[in-house]
Amino acid sequence: MLGSCRLKKPNTLRLALHAADKRMCEVIQENPQVLKKWVMGSKVERLQNLILKSRMLKTKFLLDLGIVDDSNEMGKALKVFRGSGAKIQERFDCIVEAGFSRKDVCEMIKASPQILNQTKDVLEKKIDFLVNNAGYPVSYLITFPSYLNYTTQRVELRLAMYNWLKDEGKSVPMLSLSSVISLSDKKFINDYVNSHPRGPQIWQNSSSIKSH
Repeated sequence: MLGSCRLKKPNTLRLALHAADKRMCEVIQENPQVLKKWVMGSKVERLQNLILKSRMLKTKFLLDLGIVDDSNEMGKALKVFRGSGAKIQERFDCIVEAGFSRKDVCEMIKASPQILNQTKDVLEKKIDFLVNNAGYPVSYLITFPSYLNYTTQRVELRLAMYNWLKDEGKSVPMLSLSSVISLSDKKFINDYVNSHPRGPQIWQNSSSIKSH
């Protein structure tokens, strides 16, 4: 994005925004799109105004969906959901378009709010992997929305190791996807990887391949 925008000089921005460098960095991290409003020739709004507008959009979004219906909860919710109101709406719509009702997605978000802190592209890739690689119906997310909080690499490694153990004839308990990927690394390695003499080597090889 920086390559496509010719930004105003830092000193000019500080004066126009009435903000210190640290606060400017925080706003950029939360909503990189704001850089487009700071290009040469554009009129720059005070940072406080931008923050208030973003907060209003988030508040409206949460109230409209009924995710938060108590003013005491709103402050906590606004801290949980990162990004602009428009971006949060885009992510919500992305999950709906995967095949869910708005009600279902609201329940998923209530159970695991952090899923809306990922970009639309990341959400799409994780849902695609769940359905087309792991072989689960998309409706599984209603039961286990936290799946979207885990990296695809983690899910792929855990499933590959678990399935390898079964193929090797190792007696392993029947586990749900949520159990396979939510175990801590230490417990998964102790309970499953180390349960087979060749397990550690297979795990190490798979980890090396997936990291490249």
